[in-house]
Amino acid sequence: MTRILSYRCRPAFLFAAVILTACTEVIDIELDSTYTRLVVFGTVTTDSLHHQVRLSTTSDYFSNQQAPAVSNALVELHAGEQILRLEESDSVAGLYHSPVAFRGVPGTRYRLLISQVDINGDGTPETYDATSTMPGMPLLDSIRLEYFQSPYFSGYRVMLYAQDSPKREWYSYQIWKNRDLLTDELSDYMVQSDDFINGEYIFGYPVRFMLDDDPRSALYPGDTVTLEMSSIGKDFYDFISDAQLEIIGSIPLFSGPPANVRSNISNDGKGVFAAYSLKRVAAVVKP
Repeated sequence: MTRILSYRCRPAFLFAAVILTACTEVIDIELDSTYTRLVVFGTVTTDSLHHQVRLSTTSDYFSNQQAPAVSNALVELHAGEQILRLEESDSVAGLYHSPVAFRGVPGTRYRLLISQVDINGDGTPETYDATSTMPGMPLLDSIRLEYFQSPYFSGYRVMLYAQDSPKREWYSYQIWKNRDLLTDELSDYMVQSDDFINGEYIFGYPVRFMLDDDPRSALYPGDTVTLEMSSIGKDFYDFISDAQLEIIGSIPLFSGPPANVRSNISNDGKGVFAAYSLKRVAAVVKP
């Protein structure tokens, strides 16, 4: 899929090269530093595990350093009357995890509360919070691996079979080849709404192309492909969609800058807190 995007955009890149090489005047653009804000990425899922929240701060546009971690915060997860205080990792600064493993429950409203932090450095502690209600389990049936050939590409299509809920839903997809998570970068996340399939059965929808000339995704007899389908809330869908637009950049050339990435973190925090349910199915490549 990445190759198709690059191919279609090539004329724009060539045009940009011509424009840039024709310019002789040096123009300095001064980008002022903005105030520091908290960045949150936290999830609760239906997997039984120690759920995690990562805290960091924003940094300057041209900084080549990793985003500074936020340590020694009070991070609490609320679910009804139950409150879990998350513990900071001994090995990874700014990474907080639940003290016990548990499965998130669909229909439950989770609240993340972060306090005892002074992000703007004014000497007054701040408080941030976010809420997310976990959607119901996705009605995922199976996947099928379908080989295809074209004049330009060949490989396998990962075909999805599932029942969409009558309610409006948002989904995300993760793909593994054997034990290798192929969608391990934010730009690789696959998210979609059910606007065009609302309440219908999804009969053979292609969610991934495993191309023969891509060493990482090429499939051979005996390989196992695992699909994870998640029912996510609109906040998580908006965050991923906006972040991917930021990563891609402005297309067409010279278009205006994209809007700020939407967030459900209060007090002008950035990032997202999301509770979502998930289901996995697998298929093996046959000889």
